[in-house]
Amino acid sequence: MSMKTIRRAWPAAVAVALVIAGVVTIRADWLAADDANVLVAGGALMAALASWAATSRASDTAEAVASIERERWHRELTPELAVSIVRPAPGERAWFRAKLTGPVGLDRLDAVVVTVRDDEVDRTPRTAPPPTAEDVAQHIWGPLRFTPGIDDVAEPGRATPAFSLERDDLRRFDMTNTHEPPWWSDDQARERWRGEYRNQKVRLKIECRLKGHRPWFIYKELPINSRWTEL
Repeated sequence: MSMKTIRRAWPAAVAVALVIAGVVTIRADWLAADDANVLVAGGALMAALASWAATSRASDTAEAVASIERERWHRELTPELAVSIVRPAPGERAWFRAKLTGPVGLDRLDAVVVTVRDDEVDRTPRTAPPPTAEDVAQHIWGPLRFTPGIDDVAEPGRATPAFSLERDDLRRFDMTNTHEPPWWSDDQARERWRGEYRNQKVRLKIECRLKGHRPWFIYKELPINSRWTEL
């Protein structure tokens, strides 16, 4: 049983116990006192129960209001990011650029991680390997990846390392074209790959963290602001 369930059940259990105790007390008073004393004892019990119920309701209401307020504040502080991908010259290279522009009240992010998402095609292997499911998951199914070995990016170039970002500061990461997976072994594999992703946008997930807040997740689909240059 969860703590939340126990907490909700506890008041009812206490109420039952109080009622039982009150009945016993009243019964004893009935045997030992006159009707007036019995009424006084019963009234005191009812007043105690009413007071407890009011306090419990007030506590639950305050908690609900605080939760709504925290969620509203978190939503209003969702980072506003100016992001783009540009290819500055013909070739395989491109740049991912990010700048924190808002909202009011958010002046920095402690950690930002940008991850390249695969396209929306179901590529679950239907035949005996290769490829395995792990091979498919490891490969980047999209036009660009972050360049391994530059800006501390690790293979296969799926994500940037975590970086901090101040308001209006520009952060740039090197990107490069992806290539067909190694199990595409026919002579037309490179051309098929380029044809599939020539005009595709780059799908990104941007995770933003700030101490004292839950993380924000922002999803973008960015065009490459240049044509895919044939080599």
